[in-house]
Amino acid sequence: MDQKQRLELAQVLKLSPSLLQSMGILQMTTLELADYLKDLALENPVMEEAPPGEETLSWEAFASRVPWLAGESGPAGGAGQGEPGRRDREPDSLEFLLEEQLDRLGLEGPLDALCRYLVGLLDDRGRLDPEELADLARAGVPEDLLERGVETLQALEPAGVGARSTGECLALQLRRRPGDHTVALAICQQGLDLLAREQYGALAKKLGVSQKAVQAAARTIRGLDPNPVGDLAPQEPVGYLRPDAWVAELDGRLRVFVNQWDLPRFALSRDYLALAQGEQTGETAEYLREKIQQARWVLQCVHRRQETLERCLTALVAAQEDFFRGRTAAPAPLLGRELAEGLGVHPSTVSRTLGHKVLQCRQGVFPVRWFFGRAVGRGLSARGAQARIAQLVREEDPAHPYSDQALADLLAGEGLSLARRTVAKYRQALGLPPAWRRKGGRGRPR
Repeated sequence: MDQKQRLELAQVLKLSPSLLQSMGILQMTTLELADYLKDLALENPVMEEAPPGEETLSWEAFASRVPWLAGESGPAGGAGQGEPGRRDREPDSLEFLLEEQLDRLGLEGPLDALCRYLVGLLDDRGRLDPEELADLARAGVPEDLLERGVETLQALEPAGVGARSTGECLALQLRRRPGDHTVALAICQQGLDLLAREQYGALAKKLGVSQKAVQAAARTIRGLDPNPVGDLAPQEPVGYLRPDAWVAELDGRLRVFVNQWDLPRFALSRDYLALAQGEQTGETAEYLREKIQQARWVLQCVHRRQETLERCLTALVAAQEDFFRGRTAAPAPLLGRELAEGLGVHPSTVSRTLGHKVLQCRQGVFPVRWFFGRAVGRGLSARGAQARIAQLVREEDPAHPYSDQALADLLAGEGLSLARRTVAKYRQALGLPPAWRRKGGRGRPR
């Protein structure tokens, strides 16, 4: 048998354990990081809790400078204690369930690392954000590897996890059901808006099938679950949420304060450092060197996380200054890659840093993702358009409420061109009923 050698150039994603750990720490919320550090300190004797440094601002000193924080308590039970009712990663959590299935698959290194990273990107409904996937592709993750990762995740239980939209979530469940669901799949892919309005005739005409077939498919779709993760989804904390950062105006300048008060402070134990220097060889010396290296790396990662979070949030505040100063009711259009370009970092860095964080300002407490959105016209984001729709509904005549088309016409007169179905989608997102239900003042926002 002839043997031939061939030289190929291939792009391979390699994520070392230390890099994965650094990425994981960057992605953690403050309370998750506090729990992680406390658990690690129990395993690593080199890490010992340290008192706050002289340069550390106390919570009382900070809160006293911010009028709208007056009366709010500091960290409950001391640094890193967290809020009552907070769920840890229990064996019945979605993350635990998915990682257990990945363990059984025995995937090759790059694909396994990517799948586990994608698990961390899932939202409360078990969905993937297409924008975050696009950020990964722009950061250099090969497209074929990314697609394999998404397909692998979507093949796990529960059916529907890893979907990028409601339609895809329902379609993933349909494909695992026996029988022919051609019409139902077509509705999930291109007719959910018509199905929501029960416009069976228009839907049948669009798909080129009978209205009877559409009605049968509709019954099948209504038997599916748009939120298949159910009780596996992370539960909201009991009580108020501890922010990862605060945005406050001090001396006329908007400033970002990253949460340092809910994090335990750790340092390397001097006793163990001295012992490691005295022990040059043997198992004890090797053990101590390993633990010292681990502790130093984690503490460096925590320091970088705090710096990166402050840097990203400072850029966000600059981009959304009008909102934080109270000049507008909704944030301006902003994309993660635009913020990344201004900072000179990969979009994936911004996504990991801000994706699961929460900030508090004088307007309230917001997920940081709330401040991102595409422009829909006239310099408004989707949230800005929703705020304007809510205002129009508040000001309408209760006896003659605006239909979705009337709202679209009013917005067009203001230079904001939106399709009627887009107005309907925004209205539904605001929890506002249709015009016929608002007549007489019922169901109108107050």
